[in-house]
Amino acid sequence: MTQTLEEKKSLNISFFVLLGIIFWFTGVLFVRLGGEALFVSDRPWLLFLFALAIPISWVFVKVSAILGKVSGTELLSALMIEAATATLIDGTVLAWFQNIYSYDQTKLRLIAAWLLWGIGIGLSIGYLESLRGVSENPQTPD
Repeated sequence: MTQTLEEKKSLNISFFVLLGIIFWFTGVLFVRLGGEALFVSDRPWLLFLFALAIPISWVFVKVSAILGKVSGTELLSALMIEAATATLIDGTVLAWFQNIYSYDQTKLRLIAAWLLWGIGIGLSIGYLESLRGVSENPQTPD
């Protein structure tokens, strides 16, 4: 039997917006508490930072799934809300409040690239996790 729209579990949008803000703030703290020293284009640390975004993003996806109690397509929808929130905040900060991240324009570009990379990786992991969630919980027609 097909579920009606009212029967479907609705996403708590405000909760996932809040998670997006928290995840964005976590990135800011990382950059401010030492990450800025690592965002140097001619250093091998930069490659390490981009690689480090993969497990960090995976943790954020898992936290979103567990705290939000979502899986499958709902997980992907939740992650899209979080990513949109974080990206909009990043865009605003990068346009008008750059000193939150860095005063150095070269570092600022690398930090922005890393943040975008992390969001892209997070959405990719979320997509794969959502497929896994759908295959683990297939809906059986009545």
